[in-house]
Amino acid sequence: MKIFSIAARTSLAIALAFFFSSAEANQKVGKLPKESTANHPLRTLDGRQFSLSGLRGKVVVLDFFAVWCGHSRAHIPTMTGVKGDGPESGLQVIGLAVKDRESTEERVRKFIQEFNIKYPVGMISDPDFSDYVQSKDIGVPQTLVYGRDGRLVAHFSGHDDRIAADITATINRELAK
Repeated sequence: MKIFSIAARTSLAIALAFFFSSAEANQKVGKLPKESTANHPLRTLDGRQFSLSGLRGKVVVLDFFAVWCGHSRAHIPTMTGVKGDGPESGLQVIGLAVKDRESTEERVRKFIQEFNIKYPVGMISDPDFSDYVQSKDIGVPQTLVYGRDGRLVAHFSGHDDRIAADITATINRELAK
């Protein structure tokens, strides 16, 4: 009986964490990011620099991942399969590997090659990651989709087939506007 009680409490705690994390994400949808976040430079491994404010007028997808994370590895094909990423398309996808002991620049470069990632990829610290997602939940993968007006359209956390389909549909809907 004691084991069931512990399992039940653990399940409830996990369910509540997902509920509040989802509710927190939904409160940000439709809003502009903080000015400091919008103007924060995102440097990519190929030497380019982007900011959300500098990308206004485009649909922007920020995809946060970790090279060692199984869910991130399963998620990357969704991002590499996005159609229309390029200068003339009105879409800018930027991958951001969360910096940690296992995610060295060399390992991230190998990851980019392994998954044939064509969009720019940079590295991001936990505090900066937290600023972008406006949460202390810095689990990966997380994907932020911004509309052409710079407002957050959707915030996805985790990866499964439903999330992959929702990300693709959200991007396509925004590009059609």
